[in-house]
Amino acid sequence: MEAPDAELYERARGGDAAALELLLERYLPQLHAFVRIRLDAVVRARESSMDVVQSVCRDLLGAREGFEFRGEDRFRAWLFTSALRKILEKQRFHRVEKRDPARELPAPTGDEGALAVSLLTPSLDAIGRETAEALESALDALSPEHREVITLARVVRLPHRVVAEVMGRTEAGVRQLLVRAMLRLTAELRARGVELG
Repeated sequence: MEAPDAELYERARGGDAAALELLLERYLPQLHAFVRIRLDAVVRARESSMDVVQSVCRDLLGAREGFEFRGEDRFRAWLFTSALRKILEKQRFHRVEKRDPARELPAPTGDEGALAVSLLTPSLDAIGRETAEALESALDALSPEHREVITLARVVRLPHRVVAEVMGRTEAGVRQLLVRAMLRLTAELRARGVELG
């Protein structure tokens, strides 16, 4: 039988490495959607989002001795902030390296549906590849600030107060930014022929 979240968080607080692994496993779908959204087109063309997720998890498990559990929201903030650092590291690497993109094979895909489901509606069972690609393109068109607030509030589902801490804003400021970001995303999707129900 699967351990309830409260028990896992309690065990993680006590330094139980297996509990931390189980928590990471439970957050894999959200983590994958977050990474997929935050990767820019340059990195997405060279590395699969799942490879980046696996790298994040390896780093976190390797640094588990320094993990201080302070509640579910803080755990998720730690997890996704770590993922963001890994993404920025990958982006710097691919921009600094003198690599010829024409010689590289595109990264494997097939995970676009999970991203779309995480942002559109929870009850959406099937997303067409075209819709998922339109969503990815629409997100790419947003400002980094809009992408960040959408990923933290809608994909990661952090409470607004935690998003405010991560972004260095007030809670009211985060709410306003999220509304503007979602309006912009809706406009970008409409421009690509996707209507949100």
